[in-house]
Amino acid sequence: MEKYFKENKILILIIVISFFLSFFYSFHFRIRPQVDAQAYDAIGWNLASGSGYREGGISGDISRDLGIIRVGPLYQYFLAGIYKVFGHHYEPVWIAQAILHSLSAWLVYLTTVLIFANVKSKNKIGLWAAAIFGFYPDLIEISAMVLTETLYLFLVCLMIYLFFLYFYKKTLWPLAASALASGLAVLARPPVLLFVPIILFYFYKNWKTEKNDASVPNHKKSLWHAVLFLLILITVFSPWTIRNYIVYNKIMPFGAAGAFNFWIGNYHNGNGEQEPTKEQYDFEFSHPVKDLQGESIRQFKIFLRDYPGEFMKLTFLRINKYFSIIRPMGFWFYQKGFGQFLFICSSALASIILFITGFSGLVKSIKSKNKAVYYLTAFLVATPLFVFVTVVETRYRFQIYPILAIFAGFFIVHLIEKRKFWLDKLPWIMVAIFFTNGLIDAILSLGRLKDRLGKFL
Repeated sequence: MEKYFKENKILILIIVISFFLSFFYSFHFRIRPQVDAQAYDAIGWNLASGSGYREGGISGDISRDLGIIRVGPLYQYFLAGIYKVFGHHYEPVWIAQAILHSLSAWLVYLTTVLIFANVKSKNKIGLWAAAIFGFYPDLIEISAMVLTETLYLFLVCLMIYLFFLYFYKKTLWPLAASALASGLAVLARPPVLLFVPIILFYFYKNWKTEKNDASVPNHKKSLWHAVLFLLILITVFSPWTIRNYIVYNKIMPFGAAGAFNFWIGNYHNGNGEQEPTKEQYDFEFSHPVKDLQGESIRQFKIFLRDYPGEFMKLTFLRINKYFSIIRPMGFWFYQKGFGQFLFICSSALASIILFITGFSGLVKSIKSKNKAVYYLTAFLVATPLFVFVTVVETRYRFQIYPILAIFAGFFIVHLIEKRKFWLDKLPWIMVAIFFTNGLIDAILSLGRLKDRLGKFL
């Protein structure tokens, strides 16, 4: 380990800087929890205080408590553990999240080196990928808030790294660890569950290869590994499912948040963003929360039946907004003036660089016929699918950032090593695609754009 870090001084520097950027940002702005963060904070403190998993007070009716509609529960238990040890203080949370952010950058490096193991410049690619992820303004900002994303991204990065470690080593410990990380990631935010079919497909392909290879003594090894993966995965989030059934007498493996998003993002004259209507708010506050899941899916089905064309339009808008370069972070309550404008500009610039170099690297690396790249691409494709049919917000696309950072690192090193790199058509094609997409979003969202940027002009 000592030799490893001695040979990777730049990597250590990237990890340390990533940590301190997050650390200083947190302690400089000292952002107090608001909206979702306030809800997570309340649940975490209730858990630490012995009041149970609830957002409201202990005297409130649990059947109407809104805690179950918040994404979770892993992050809330993460907060509860910190509050139990250190009291109801945010400083330990900020420090823990700074550590998780820097560790995520390290995992991005490790994953990159694994995937491009046969590439001579793999270390440089890994360093670029880690730096892009570690220094990304949005991820530094979100680590300073009491929100799920930093813990979730760490688990996603860990899950992907362990999968590729198993991909190359075929041993049990990375398989079991990957299943454990997958289960925990699902408990943090359910959309990562879309990675599971890809992993199972990998087991299936291995099983088919073993079956047709007479030299392989155990033709069912991959099949048993798939069963083990699923058993560990299911075991991790089964206690939460059982708890919800006992409390609400209803099967809710992931709470009610995911189902509610299908209704919030899909209604007549909606815009596909997280802006609940009065009708949705009224139902939420006038019915037991267990009814919200069923009603949300019912309303979604009605919308699909009555407005199929509008659903297609909203899906297009969500795809457009998801990949839009004019959807930076920074429009938060805690900043104002020139500092806020500077952050918004840095966020927008970072998204331009990440999307253009990331997708250029994706196209370029696929041509290498590297099987690991194919699976990483599958993870990238699966990442936004849930968002495309529910609701879109800038922070909901964070899950794609570590994957894009890996491809971005590959492409940046390719450009550096190539003579007359400006003659490469691929990045210019990506520039055209993403700037056109951003222009479409700007035209369609002109009113909101004026409202948000008007105070700076």
